[in-house]
Amino acid sequence: MRVYNNAEHTNIKNPVVTTGIFDGVHLGHKTILNKLSEIAIKENGEKVVVTFWPHPKWIIQKDSGLKLINTLDEKKQLLEKYEVDHLIILPFNKQFSKLSSGKFIEDYLVKKIGLKNLVVGYNHHFGKNREGNYDRLLHYADKNNFTVEKIGPAKISNLNISSTDIRKILQNGEIQKANKLLGYNYFLNGKVIPFYLLG
Repeated sequence: MRVYNNAEHTNIKNPVVTTGIFDGVHLGHKTILNKLSEIAIKENGEKVVVTFWPHPKWIIQKDSGLKLINTLDEKKQLLEKYEVDHLIILPFNKQFSKLSSGKFIEDYLVKKIGLKNLVVGYNHHFGKNREGNYDRLLHYADKNNFTVEKIGPAKISNLNISSTDIRKILQNGEIQKANKLLGYNYFLNGKVIPFYLLG
């Protein structure tokens, strides 16, 4: 998997793209990534995930207290398991937060990345004030000659799988329940410090 820290000079062949935060890279995301692979095989394209760092809430709502399921490095590890070809990490800052959904589509997805196909989740919103949605995407798809596929919610026991819900479950200490929704055992990466060094 090639990793880019912006959308410049990506030079990707026939990009099949999905965009989002992908916190947790959970079973809901799995349905999107599987569809990404299916379309890439059919269209002889390359699988591209476009994400943002830092998390937009950390910039827009600094006092949100948001705790993520994964670090950026952990997210990379998880996406690599899905054999994503390209991971584009767009730096999210105050200026980027003011970008309209139309400008994001045309300036980044169309002009810089050159997408041919786009896969999004059922509740996907983007752009300034989260104004962008599936209908907005369809408008720009017709205008710029790319396709859009919307994936419905993934559920386990009638519970929608979402990063927000998984964060709440983890904060409640329900690790086994979280593992079911994640599709893997929740993990943490860090440095182990011998107890005697803690003083």
